[in-house]
Amino acid sequence: MTRFSDYEDEDIEYSLSVSRFAKLCGTTRDTLRYYYEQDILTPRVDPNNGYHYYSASQISSFFFINTMRKAGCSIKDIRTTIHNSSKESISKLVNSKILDMQRELFLINKEISSLHLALWILEKYDMCKPGVPFLDIIPDMSFSSTKVKDKSSSYHAADVAKEISAHLARANSDSSFASFPSGVTIEYKDLIAGNYVYNNIFTLSFLPADNIDTFPLPSRKIIGCYHDHNAEGIDKTYKKMVSYIKRNKLTACSDLFSVSLINIYNKEADHTYFKYLFICVE
Repeated sequence: MTRFSDYEDEDIEYSLSVSRFAKLCGTTRDTLRYYYEQDILTPRVDPNNGYHYYSASQISSFFFINTMRKAGCSIKDIRTTIHNSSKESISKLVNSKILDMQRELFLINKEISSLHLALWILEKYDMCKPGVPFLDIIPDMSFSSTKVKDKSSSYHAADVAKEISAHLARANSDSSFASFPSGVTIEYKDLIAGNYVYNNIFTLSFLPADNIDTFPLPSRKIIGCYHDHNAEGIDKTYKKMVSYIKRNKLTACSDLFSVSLINIYNKEADHTYFKYLFICVE
């Protein structure tokens, strides 16, 4: 038997009107009505007039429900969690959603890192004269690569189109590395010999290497150079970089990395792309 005082206690606890509760939660009456109909956030219903009233303690319940929905939980899962789940099953569900959100956060951070790296390359372009090698200390970077199957005839991007496609497809299906900015490498011994064939497709990243799919560059010290995409004589730029290394008694410890990016800083120029070239040295 319910005592009169029980109704009084409930009236005090559940005293927030739908409008007031919606404002406190930053939501709408329609959303609250939907949650009520789905039996996941239940107000007190006044038996005299049918009005709905909420408790201030239900504000945290509303934000729990919203958090679970943003994490990808269905209304059915939330209802089951609220009404029927054990502590263990609730923990399992919440932990699975935490993992999902952490994966999503990693993917977002990966894309942010890609854009930061591309901007870093673009911003340095104005500081350097195209075709003139320079010594530089670059930030920590990692890279992933896909080997070119037959490098003997891989002189142009069209020659390695399949490898480029495979590398980017792998990047899209594997969250461990990014798909941009990417490019090709030329083995240093081939560079010295004047045999400018591509041996790998690669992607750079500011994210730490996992030493499984991504690896750190062997050195932060590099000989870099920018080359306008449509300018003639990239072989001359290659030779200048090799000569710079020899002249300054440096030791190359990586292949030549070549990244092509859209030149958004010089719209009046005839070219629309430029290449950022670098070789790690010791």
